[in-house]
Amino acid sequence: MTTTAWYDSHADWYVTHTQEWQPTAADFLPPDLTGQAVLDLACGWGQLSRVLAERGAAVTGVDVAEQLLARARDLEQAEPAGIRYLAGNAAGTRWWDGTPFDGAVCNMALMDIDDLPGAMSAVARVLRPGGWFVFTLFHPCFPGRGDTLSSWPVDGGYGTERRWTTGRDGVRGHVGANHRMVSTYLNAALRAGLEFEEFAERDTDLPQALLVRCRRPR
Repeated sequence: MTTTAWYDSHADWYVTHTQEWQPTAADFLPPDLTGQAVLDLACGWGQLSRVLAERGAAVTGVDVAEQLLARARDLEQAEPAGIRYLAGNAAGTRWWDGTPFDGAVCNMALMDIDDLPGAMSAVARVLRPGGWFVFTLFHPCFPGRGDTLSSWPVDGGYGTERRWTTGRDGVRGHVGANHRMVSTYLNAALRAGLEFEEFAERDTDLPQALLVRCRRPR
């Protein structure tokens, strides 16, 4: 499947737009990651990577968008945190040196990855046995509220799985996203050999984020 660096042509806008954002996955991760080798898959410009490093992890960030990686490396040079950033396809492992990770996280980015089965398989491959994986998503079931459109294309329904853009401001307007059903994400993880441990939903009145913790079996 062709890999597209969707964010490269929007990098300046995206960094400015997300400058004050707190990574959704941060509250779902251990406060102490000392001694753990952690992969930040589809790391963007390194917001979550730096949170992981602050918690003691040895962090490797991987992304296909060279323009976002350039900004992550600039920040690392200005404020060193010991983070290694690699250019690579999240749905493959050509960037991997064979050293297994203790944990991995993909924060609000699986919607941007066209090859979901490839991404899940890559995570399962690079984790050590018993290694953990946390991923967060714009909730696939979100029906829309106020000025925020639904997760699924407006000319379709929940079961309409494809890439689309809202045509508005915001990330889904500038860059677009893949809508997939919840079952599609969960089945992709299962088929990659991962085991589920915990689920959570952000904003319980009408959740906009889905958080999943799973593990490679021992």
